[in-house]
Amino acid sequence: MISIKYENEDAVLIFPKRLISNQYVQSFIERLNIENITQKSRLTEKEIMELSEKIKKDWWKKNRDRFIGKMKKD
Repeated sequence: MISIKYENEDAVLIFPKRLISNQYVQSFIERLNIENITQKSRLTEKEIMELSEKIKKDWWKKNRDRFIGKMKKD
């Protein structure tokens, strides 16, 4: 059973540990943090898209060889 309760300014989510992996919980927390930051942002949609493209390009520069190298070995 999954439940939520509120204590002062906190929301407490309760669920059996076996239902969700630690990795999923960490990913969920990261998404909550991103959502929180996004709600506070004053960026326009255009600025967000430009930032997204820059992040993807930077990520690809850092990780390209890792993926290309694997493909060349196959």
